[in-house]
Amino acid sequence: MSKQWKYMATPEYIDTQNQFNHYYEEKVLPILQSVEKTRKRYFYTFMLIIIALILWLGYTVNHLQERINGATEGNGMYGLVGCITILLLCWPMLSYYRRSKESMLPVLANFFGEFSYLYNPELPLELMEESMLFRTKGQMRGEDSFSGTYQDVAVRIMEYHRFKEERRYNEEYQRRENVYVSKDRGLIFYAAMNKQFEGKTVVVKDKGWLNIITKYQNLQRVGLESPEFEKKFEVYSDNQIEARYILTPVMLEYMEKLQDTFSKIEFSFFKQHVMIKIETKKNTFECSNFFRSVINKKRIAQNFDELYLLFSIITTLRLNQKQVQMQIN
Repeated sequence: MSKQWKYMATPEYIDTQNQFNHYYEEKVLPILQSVEKTRKRYFYTFMLIIIALILWLGYTVNHLQERINGATEGNGMYGLVGCITILLLCWPMLSYYRRSKESMLPVLANFFGEFSYLYNPELPLELMEESMLFRTKGQMRGEDSFSGTYQDVAVRIMEYHRFKEERRYNEEYQRRENVYVSKDRGLIFYAAMNKQFEGKTVVVKDKGWLNIITKYQNLQRVGLESPEFEKKFEVYSDNQIEARYILTPVMLEYMEKLQDTFSKIEFSFFKQHVMIKIETKKNTFECSNFFRSVINKKRIAQNFDELYLLFSIITTLRLNQKQVQMQIN
């Protein structure tokens, strides 16, 4: 998301940004000020625990030296006290991180429509598998989720983190074990259309010569009259006619613009769903930092841009929706 998309220079974006500036002063800033008070309270608690921990460590080291010298006898309380202290040390940060997101992110999303927010939600694994955008196996975890309505379209945006299983050697136990390591992360964006697609159409990133061996069960490659588009994407469908009605010149142009910003983006149209997978290394929707003030308009503006780009997908889908519906009725 670091690239600046050309769409950001349009009058629509500038007008929406000006509206958000007013919304920020009226709705967002009061929430930020409230969260900042909580952050400071947690931060001061954190610093007090740090000081207490340093004192406790100093006392423990002195006590161990006395034990070594035979001046005193030890007991088992030090390890217990240390564990409790570390838990107390971490708790303010962990508690604040979740609570700050639950306070701020819904307010930001509600600028675009009526949305609810979930922290670490369950992923729609069946839909993800049916979309054919997630073909490799592995454990997946949801991190942030927005659900609601934008321009009368039911939308859900979810951040995912995928882990793959690998066989690695454990030095401590002198044996090989299965472990899960981070594979990729990104965003899942899906919307429910008013009409159901008759077939399934998948638009994936062009893989060069690997396209020859790439297969999708029951789907065939769709040739489109757009050389520029086909340099970036490959299209597969079980309904060639419907695929061409969905992928209008306007839609193809929009997908190309999205690909300029999200280099690893793929699309799936099936049943009444439109699912979009955006793979990114960046951890999105990060609106707070325990060690810095949350009243940071630059960070909030970045969150606004992230949401604006995603919700703009619906704007284009709705431009094509009437045409698609006429053809699939």
